[in-house]
Amino acid sequence: MLEKYFEGQSTLAEEQELVEYFSGNHEFPDSLVRYRSMFSLLHMNRYQGVEIRGMENKIAGLIRDDEASSKPLPGRKRFYRYAAAATIAVLVGLSGVLLFQKSSSPVTDTYADPQLAYIEAQKALMYVSEKMNKGIKPLSSVSKINSATSQLKSLEKMDRSLEMLNLVSIIYVSSNLKK
Repeated sequence: MLEKYFEGQSTLAEEQELVEYFSGNHEFPDSLVRYRSMFSLLHMNRYQGVEIRGMENKIAGLIRDDEASSKPLPGRKRFYRYAAAATIAVLVGLSGVLLFQKSSSPVTDTYADPQLAYIEAQKALMYVSEKMNKGIKPLSSVSKINSATSQLKSLEKMDRSLEMLNLVSIIYVSSNLKK
């Protein structure tokens, strides 16, 4: 009868019989103990007056409303999602190829003499350093901005002293009002 119930083939009378059986206080075989709490909940819900009859229509209406409110993605957004997925797939594929090639070929030195390799590395680093220095040279005028802000600090001091003078003048005016 349980198989019939779980396949949705049972009648209401059979379901009621299952509910009554599992709501009883007798011993159950170990294989049926797990169903006891489920059927006892069904038994409690029947006597609490839960309205199940219109539930299917309500759920179907909610599903229809949700489907009507959900709009398909515009073509541009869909294109970007597919492009992102394709990019990720290409990156994963390339990383796999690179890892396979790296593991299959051993690394060999290009120079047999370590001193010669050191000199060549030094030349390459000097070239990079020259190019970086050439790119940094126009940025030297940025330090002038910092010198301009240091002059503004003296204006802050003047602003604070003016605020103090305003307070003094307010006090003076208030003391004259009392007289």
